Amino acid sequence: MTAPCDGAPESWPPDWRRRLNAALPLAYGAPDAQARIRAAWAAALPAPDLVTKFKNGTLHFASGKRAAGVVLVPDRITGCAVLMLHDHGGRFDLGWRKMVADPQGFYGGPPAQRLVAAGHPVFCFDALGWADRQMPGDQQALACTAMGLGTSLAGLVAGEDRDIAAWIATRPEARLGLAAWGFSFGAFRAWQALAVSDHVTAAVAMSWMAWRRELLRLQAPISAGQAAFWMLHPSLSGLADLPDLAMAGAPKPLFLRSGDADRHLPLSAVTPAFDHLRRIWGGRLDAEIFPGGHLCPPEVQQQAIAFLS
Repeated sequence: MTAPCDGAPESWPPDWRRRLNAALPLAYGAPDAQARIRAAWAAALPAPDLVTKFKNGTLHFASGKRAAGVVLVPDRITGCAVLMLHDHGGRFDLGWRKMVADPQGFYGGPPAQRLVAAGHPVFCFDALGWADRQMPGDQQALACTAMGLGTSLAGLVAGEDRDIAAWIATRPEARLGLAAWGFSFGAFRAWQALAVSDHVTAAVAMSWMAWRRELLRLQAPISAGQAAFWMLHPSLSGLADLPDLAMAGAPKPLFLRSGDADRHLPLSAVTPAFDHLRRIWGGRLDAEIFPGGHLCPPEVQQQAIAFLS
């Protein structure tokens, strides 16, 4: 009688273990890997949806969907515009407001105001599933529905971030460029935006970059369902791991940080991913480990602001 699977890869069926250890076809070093990664991203995302206007705190899209948000402009613009991408944090009642009020204490004070004080215009909007954009059912139900419709939660969010970046790039506040900025789920969205948008010229991603395969081996939260669905692209997972998916954005400037005690992102998955990205990026990558857990301390944010300068 076969022993029951306890979740660890050692107890997985043999074909699962082979998949986990198999070489991925679009890894760094494969022929034309970067061009093929970019094409795979384009195929994985929904068709562009034009932003038509921002009025009374609401972003309107050509498709009819809407997203509430905020645009904060400093008295004197001295830096690039920043698309702030809010975290998950288990608080679906709050989206963009996480970045201007810090209700869960992840940031040691509102991060949006730090950027504005440094001369950066800030744009931040509710992602699908947050605040007024909440939908019936839990995250797993939403993910199944999205897949039943031929897409994914991760793909819908990535496509929308791409479309918002295209709109911001047309505005005068973005005359010095456009950076994507985020922590946790927002960090995943930030390096992802760098990969999928020609309009995003730099990214700050704090606490969400690692080898996906190592996270699966470690039974990290990415394999627990629910929140993980916002970061799983079914059509891309068999082609490249996360650092190689990020390769689509190279060599645009990328800032990465991760805590040495982060329970979501163990160092054994983060450190080799950072080393791999250094090989891809060369001198335009700033990737370091800081002491702490799954948080975004003010001192790390100040490093990121200096990086954008």
